[in-house]
Amino acid sequence: MIAFSWVIGCGDNARGGNSDDVERGNVLETVDLIIENSGSVTLDIDDSGEIGPESLHIESEDGKSAISLGENTVDDYVVRTFTNKSAHGGKVTILGNEWDSSLVCEDPDILRSIVEEFLSTGDVSIDLLS
Repeated sequence: MIAFSWVIGCGDNARGGNSDDVERGNVLETVDLIIENSGSVTLDIDDSGEIGPESLHIESEDGKSAISLGENTVDDYVVRTFTNKSAHGGKVTILGNEWDSSLVCEDPDILRSIVEEFLSTGDVSIDLLS
């Protein structure tokens, strides 16, 4: 089972929530809202402690998103991230956090496909998050 939490906006204007009743349409609608505005979405697999993916986290502001997938391995906890191969260096601030531009996704279609793949399979391919 997947748990879903979100925050749309930031500061005093932020609103959010969480749900254990995850519907694809609601998640994708919320992802669109954080792309258009700002905010974060987290999808957690409830089988904590198992080997494999555990949590997909997205922070987004001004159409720029940082995406990470936490994964339990036999020996460690690994965080896989999006890699923007066309980035030219520099830093990007998203929700007050500074990210290397090579870790920032500016393509909403890629972001949506990552979320859809996680919802369908409980994982995201290494091609999208490495």
